[in-house]
Amino acid sequence: MEVNQAMEILQRIAAAYTKFDLTGDVGKKRIELWIDHLSKLPYEPVLAKVDEHILNNRFPPSIAEIKVRQPEKNEFLAKQKEWARNAKYSPKR
Repeated sequence: MEVNQAMEILQRIAAAYTKFDLTGDVGKKRIELWIDHLSKLPYEPVLAKVDEHILNNRFPPSIAEIKVRQPEKNEFLAKQKEWARNAKYSPKR
């Protein structure tokens, strides 16, 4: 996700939870830490998890509670399809 999207998520959390303060020295460090971690995650799924957390929890989320596991790319399937396409054009023995 982009930095502006990460800030949008932080502001959303801060708006929902008064104890999630983004001001002062601690707030500055909190912003840096969260942006560092959020920038590695996809925006839409994290936003959905934040919204779900806000609806179901009285306390602000931790990064671990809203992170989204991203599926690893399976390049084997793409290679297998390519092999199958190329096999059609290979000379028969």
